Amino acid sequence: MKFITIAFLMIMIALASAGCANPSGFRSTFTSSNYNLAGSSSYESMVNIDFVGQRASSVFEFYAPSKTYSGFTFSFAANQTSYVMGFDGKCYEASSSAKIPSGWPTIVQDIAPYTLGVFPVEMFEVESEIPGLNQSVLFDLENCVLVSSYLANSDQTNPGFGTMNFLNVGVPTDEDFQLPQACIDVVGSSKPKIGFNQMRNSNTQVSRVLEQVLNAMKF
Repeated sequence: MKFITIAFLMIMIALASAGCANPSGFRSTFTSSNYNLAGSSSYESMVNIDFVGQRASSVFEFYAPSKTYSGFTFSFAANQTSYVMGFDGKCYEASSSAKIPSGWPTIVQDIAPYTLGVFPVEMFEVESEIPGLNQSVLFDLENCVLVSSYLANSDQTNPGFGTMNFLNVGVPTDEDFQLPQACIDVVGSSKPKIGFNQMRNSNTQVSRVLEQVLNAMKF
């Protein structure tokens, strides 16, 4: 799922001039679907990101060919540790190098104003960390809210597209990063693998699972 890697960086002049200062964090439910992008999958998730404290958590469900993965993730940059808990209540700990963003993404170009339905939004092209992908976002400048994200293969002979919509956007609280007891019980265990939905042959590294969830916030 290389196409969905988080790349929040410093907020650029276009947003700053509209009075959109970097918030302390980002909270949203989002849906993501795509066609013919590298490692393509569809997502539904609630994500919480603490820009200042460098923490992230999520409740997620993503759909890959013939498989569905779901659960909860928690990540802490201070000790580079992540936790993934399946809906079966089993929690696993692992080291993680997943990058937690520190603010809005770097804007490459202010493309144009648009309306989403009848609501005014601004479209920006933003930096892509993935070669071969173009990325843009719709941003509500009046309320300083991210609305949607679009991705496309830059190679027009290999068309591929992705869309992400952000719902109920806000700022997280400390409670959103509180580990459940099942995860507190495994602190220090550093177990490297986890299975989802009792699919015993579908184990994947905890850090990779978290990266995939965070990756889904790429814009």
